[in-house]
Amino acid sequence: MSERLVVEALWTGAELLRRAALLRSSAGVITAIGAAAPEEAALPGLVCAGFVNAHTHLELSHLRGRVPGGAGSVAWVRGLFAENGPRQAGSSELRAALVEARAAGTVALLDVSNGGHTGAAIAEAGLHGVVLAECIGLSPERFAPALEAAALPTGWPSGVLRRPTAHSPVSCSPALLEVALRAAEGGPWPTIHCDEDPDDRLLLADRQGAWVGLHAALGNPLEALGRAPSGLRLLGALGLLGPRLGLVHLVAADDEDIALLAASGATAVLCPRSNLHIGGRLPPVAALVAAGVPLAIGTDSLASAPDLDLLAEAAALAAAAPGVDPRRWLEALTEGGARLLGPVAPAGLRVGARPALLHLALPPGADPLAALFDGTRWPRRWLSPPAWSAP
Repeated sequence: MSERLVVEALWTGAELLRRAALLRSSAGVITAIGAAAPEEAALPGLVCAGFVNAHTHLELSHLRGRVPGGAGSVAWVRGLFAENGPRQAGSSELRAALVEARAAGTVALLDVSNGGHTGAAIAEAGLHGVVLAECIGLSPERFAPALEAAALPTGWPSGVLRRPTAHSPVSCSPALLEVALRAAEGGPWPTIHCDEDPDDRLLLADRQGAWVGLHAALGNPLEALGRAPSGLRLLGALGLLGPRLGLVHLVAADDEDIALLAASGATAVLCPRSNLHIGGRLPPVAALVAAGVPLAIGTDSLASAPDLDLLAEAAALAAAAPGVDPRRWLEALTEGGARLLGPVAPAGLRVGARPALLHLALPPGADPLAALFDGTRWPRRWLSPPAWSAP
């Protein structure tokens, strides 16, 4: 038996349809998408595929509200160290965060993890995605054990991939950047923190700024770091930029960085509320959009963001760049993040697919794009819930 769903607005991932009808089989597979008849009553609001959180740190969920911000990345990292950093996956706070993310419309995510062990909790929450086991180090003795552990998952749940990544150009040697970012080529590429703070540029270009003191306190040799005007340009010089890579934050990116990013096809992963908390500034959002850079959206961790509501992140971006077509934010919430997930990407809203359908209860008759990103926490519910099945 099939089901006919008529809605005021339907986002397919590529276009917004008004008064659309969607036909689904009893198994939830979309068999047709078209226009509704004039006499058909339509469900108010917007229906779309579930959101993809393209950057979070679930292991920091127990630190909600406990790490002060406002003084930049290095001060925030010191505050994180003072709070004892991440916990092993499986904590009650981590599981509660996943429930929160699902209720807010998240179907899949890219989770950055120190140990790479959050996959079971993600699968238990009915979500899927990629766990990026993060490697940090300036010498093989420092980073080899983490890289080895990241590359050898055991007993891993279906629907969740695990692969290594490097933390950042300001915390990893060029050798680690190359090894970690080239691992498992052919699958999903990772995301990497990049140019999150003006101090990143000071360290890489001139060996100055707040990172110098932190590296000295940790006993890290600065000569083992790469040299470049920015983290993005260092990755470019190493040949690591490409269309399956996500560059997270980019708060300090300049025009030359943005041009290089646009030419590479790599995705900018934006986490605006975390950026505002940590350093009080946003990435050059309008310039990224104007250059045609692919976009995805993440929340970052609950140690730097108030919640895991991706729609609130998109509303912050819309407020910062009011001239941008809001379709860009809706695409970034759905297809933008999915591009980075490879074989565990959620099904899109198209004929033949079985997507998780999310309903956002906007006021009847409202302009869906104007209302969606106005900052209101619109109620939302799953019309078909998140679930993973192998392609």
